Amino acid sequence: MPSVLIFGGSGKVAKFITASLVKQDYKVYSVIRREDHVPELRELGATPIIQSLEDSTVAELTATIQTSTPDLVIFAAGAGLRGFEDPNLSILVDRDTAIRVFDAMAEANGTKRLITISTIDARNRDKPSPTWYNEEDRKSSDKLWGAVPTYVKAKFEADKDLVEQNSRRRLDYTIIRPTWYGDDEPTGKVKAGFAGFSPKVSRKDVADVFVACIENPATIGCVFEVSGGEVPIHEAVQRVAEDKVNTFGEMYR
Repeated sequence: MPSVLIFGGSGKVAKFITASLVKQDYKVYSVIRREDHVPELRELGATPIIQSLEDSTVAELTATIQTSTPDLVIFAAGAGLRGFEDPNLSILVDRDTAIRVFDAMAEANGTKRLITISTIDARNRDKPSPTWYNEEDRKSSDKLWGAVPTYVKAKFEADKDLVEQNSRRRLDYTIIRPTWYGDDEPTGKVKAGFAGFSPKVSRKDVADVFVACIENPATIGCVFEVSGGEVPIHEAVQRVAEDKVNTFGEMYR
């Protein structure tokens, strides 16, 4: 039975991923901070692990990976609403914890396969806008950085560390960068790659992009955006893999 370890397993996207993988006979270990999430995750079929990520050292995270011995790691943790109330939590969770997990994977000497969730427009804003952005995308970029600057910068710095330190860690990573989430029903279709901000995308569709990446090892090394679209998810991910899409080239770091 293949196994997956999800850091940040209580989030909405993570729970959709869990449900899909359990249906495909994966063993899912779910690292969560609060015990009150345990019943729901067990109902989904996951094995919960109680661990405060922001308080965990690299050694403690390494131990979690070594104990569960997963075939693949998903980093889906984030400060979430707590980050709106205290932006410093975005630095602690979305950046610092992510980097410790990357280091822990290297230290654990186990699986090197990592899929991590970032955000659209996580980039160096001192450099020009991405070439595929249109005027609406540039306005959306200003809106995003104006609303949650600490969060987007934290995601950017985590992604930058993952990419630029990988000669040391040698992880087989994929970075998924969804646009704004919408509340519409999932469609099973997306735009993936150089996608831009619009339209919004459902969390369930983003979760299914993760699952498609798990099933497609050719996505290793890809960094790509996901927005609402008209391409079936597996086909969209396959195109990303074939084109080796990287929306986080050196000119954006």
